[in-house]
Amino acid sequence: MNDIELLQYVHETAEMGIEGLNSLDGQVRDDSLRRVLSQQGAEYRQIADQAERLLRSLGEEPRDPGLLAKVSAEVMSTFKTLADPSASNIAEMVIQGNTMGATKSTRHLGDYAGGNREIRNLAERLLHTEEANAAQMKQFL
Repeated sequence: MNDIELLQYVHETAEMGIEGLNSLDGQVRDDSLRRVLSQQGAEYRQIADQAERLLRSLGEEPRDPGLLAKVSAEVMSTFKTLADPSASNIAEMVIQGNTMGATKSTRHLGDYAGGNREIRNLAERLLHTEEANAAQMKQFL
C-alpha cells in the first residue's frame, strides 16, 4: 500500500465514521451519549480534514465513501434502532463499527510500504481513535 492508498483509506473511513454517527443523531435520547458521539464525530472530522489536506498536497482529490455505503449506514442504523433505541443498543452498534474499523486500519498499517511519517501518524491516529471510541462506549452498555 502506498501513500495515496493509505490516505484515501483514512479519508474514506473517517468520513464513514462521521456518516455513521450522524445517522444515529435522531435516535439518541441520552444526552450524555449524544455529547460523546458528537465529540467522536469532531475527532473524525479533524482526521478527514487532515487526510484531505495531505491528499491535495500530493495532487490527489480525496474520495468520499460511495453513495451505497452512506445509504446502507443510514438504513442499518435506522432499522437497528427502531426496535431498540436504547443507549446500550446504540453503544453496541458504535462498538461494532469501530472494532471492524480498527481491524481494517491495523491491516492497512501493516500493508503500508511508504515511509512518510506524517501519513503513518495520521493512520495511527485513526486507529487509536477507533479503539478509544469503542472503549468509550462501554460505559453505555
